[in-house]
Amino acid sequence: MKTILRTLLVGLLFVSQAINAKEIKISSLSELAKYAAESDNTIIMEPGIYQMEDYLTADVVRNTKPDAVRRYAMIKFSGNNNTFDFTGVTIEVNTILLSVFKSRVSEFYVSGNNVHIKGLTVTDIGNHPTFSGGHSFTVAGDDVKIEKVTLNINGSSPYGYGDLLGKGDANLAPLKKHSGMCIEGLNNTIVDCVIYSKAFGHLFFVQGGRNVLFENCYAEGVTRTTDEMLAETSGLAYDVGFAAVYKNYNGKKVITPGYTKSLNECGFRMYGKGGVKGIRTGAVTAINCKAKNTRIGFAFGKITDDVLIKDSEAIGCEVGYYLTGVKVENSRGDMVNGPLLYVTKGEVADVELTLISNDSATTVHALAGIAGNDHKVIIKKEGDLTKGKMLPIKIGTTSPPANNGFSPLGTTPTSGVNLTNLTGMPVELNSVSSGCKIITNGKVIDKGINNEVVKN
Repeated sequence: MKTILRTLLVGLLFVSQAINAKEIKISSLSELAKYAAESDNTIIMEPGIYQMEDYLTADVVRNTKPDAVRRYAMIKFSGNNNTFDFTGVTIEVNTILLSVFKSRVSEFYVSGNNVHIKGLTVTDIGNHPTFSGGHSFTVAGDDVKIEKVTLNINGSSPYGYGDLLGKGDANLAPLKKHSGMCIEGLNNTIVDCVIYSKAFGHLFFVQGGRNVLFENCYAEGVTRTTDEMLAETSGLAYDVGFAAVYKNYNGKKVITPGYTKSLNECGFRMYGKGGVKGIRTGAVTAINCKAKNTRIGFAFGKITDDVLIKDSEAIGCEVGYYLTGVKVENSRGDMVNGPLLYVTKGEVADVELTLISNDSATTVHALAGIAGNDHKVIIKKEGDLTKGKMLPIKIGTTSPPANNGFSPLGTTPTSGVNLTNLTGMPVELNSVSSGCKIITNGKVIDKGINNEVVKN
């Protein structure tokens, strides 16, 4: 009900805004930059393909000021109460431009309030990495609607190894990420948007955003097997002897054959806080969204307010859903390249998922890992899963470091979990599990204390 009411209020706001706005037609990026800084207009851009390098001259770069956290913008939408209609418009960004500010950069940065952007396609050309990271789109204003925007992302280093060469401290190669759409404002709606990423970085993600709605959005990355990585005869992984920042099951920090990695980060991701104001993230909803081939499909956790995933799907991901305190309704996923689900300790999760495929060509160690107390999890199946891998739902089990598939799973005391397993897959309750209720149509191994098992 809150989501519906919020959508109606935002819609009324944009209708009122459109009635009072002056309609202006433009046909250049210079005009776009001009009107993006003004207020109370409806801007309609002539359909066509535009080159960012035609606008982003040395003079423009020299006169561009960063925000309070030293991020620069190629084009900044700082005006308020504006609508931008980009139907039929593609803006191409030569990835050489990702380094011109010698700092973090956003290709498009919305800092104004009550802004509606629709119909735009942004395509990165080439594979030159960012200078020190950045976003294709930053949405920092309040009451912003981004609609039918498509981002085709390139330009990061390293690329081709996922996070195996590092994504924080102790990297094996300098990290220059290029992410998709970052939401930092209040009451923002992201609807019918698509991201195709061939860069290391998140696709849709929230840092300090509150009351954020993703609806009908699609995030697609790229996967690659570790065997393909190990077959290289040059490149960043070859240069470091195919080392990795994560230990494998033998305790060695090496790229390990037999696994599939995403070359990106998460399809949909929440951080604890962020943005220029550094506020805490909260109240994020994803409805009818889909992630494909990303490191994690949906990495969501309750921080301040309720978080909901509904009618959504994760396929081909290293992990489908990684959740803390989240409600999941009528959603789906596979375990083709990694587990369908990890539920972590902390806030109680209420999860309803359907397993749609277990047909994995590379190594996967579990269908799901559930850790913490009092979670309610229902996992159903769709179709015939008898020919694929039979992998366990593990109770009292934590995800491996950084969710890396070839790193060992962990354990933590877990109690009060209510699991309904209708997949036919086995369930394993480890020695630190207790007081859990398992309703299942698969085999059960119970090493815990006072667990109840009901065969369905």
